Amino acid sequence: MVVRPAEIGRIRAFVPDDLEEITELSNSCLTEYYTQDIIYDIYRAWPEGIFVYTVGRGIKGFIAGARYTRTEGRILLLAVEREYRNMGIGTALMDHFLDVCRQNSLLSIRLEVRTDNNEAIRFYRRYGFSVTHTMPAYYSDLSDALLMWRML
Repeated sequence: MVVRPAEIGRIRAFVPDDLEEITELSNSCLTEYYTQDIIYDIYRAWPEGIFVYTVGRGIKGFIAGARYTRTEGRILLLAVEREYRNMGIGTALMDHFLDVCRQNSLLSIRLEVRTDNNEAIRFYRRYGFSVTHTMPAYYSDLSDALLMWRML
């Protein structure tokens, strides 16, 4: 039996009280280190672009984006707790984020992903993202990133 996200939790807007939990989740799931200040700055820059996925009272995933230009959005962070992966939570978060981007009249979305993060690259390709180029030494450990982009 496949469990759909709607059956286990819900998406809601990020609120500042989520900051500590989001920071812990990002630092346990992602390879870069993010402080509460960085995540709060992302929220302040575009509050409409950050959402959490909750199960019970706990946050199990989140997506944070930015309005990069007047017509382009950017996915900055997307993380799902390891035990909750492959349950459709990332899909639900991405679907919701893309809907918000359309509602805000954005025409395209871009993101950066590590060249060795095959699971994420496959996920983004399923959403129609294409690699535009490689960004050498993009991450703090000097790993390369792929710049991926799609039209809405």
